[in-house]
Formats: sequence, structure tokens, C-alpha cells
Amino acid sequence: MLCINLLATYFVFWTIRPINFAKFMPYTPKQATFLKVLLSIAIGYLVASFFIAMTNWVVALPSSLLGK
Repeated sequence: MLCINLLATYFVFWTIRPINFAKFMPYTPKQATFLKVLLSIAIGYLVASFFIAMTNWVVALPSSLLGK
């Protein structure tokens, strides 16, 4: 699960990298960079949680359908 969280965080960071947050926050470019890191961690955690939950659901589905 840790690997999935790290991969999802990296993927989200790679995805939002082209967005120029310094344009929205021109007087605080370091805070804009920090915002990008925090957003990638938060969204990456949500994406990883979604995929982990879906995987657990798919694994549990046959046993719940067959009643075992």
C-alpha cells in the first residue's frame, strides 16, 4: 500500500507540474511551490485510496456473490 501511495503521489505531482501556481501567487513563489507539493500529496492519497478500495472490493466480490 505504501508503494501505491508513493506512485500515486508522484503521478499527481508529475501531472500538476506544468501548472504555474506562482502566476496565482506572484508575491510568494516558495509558498506556491509548497502548495503544489501539498496538493500532490493530498490528491495522490485520495487516488491511492480509491484504487486500494476498488482492488479490495474486486477481490471480495466473488466470495460475496458465491456466498462463501
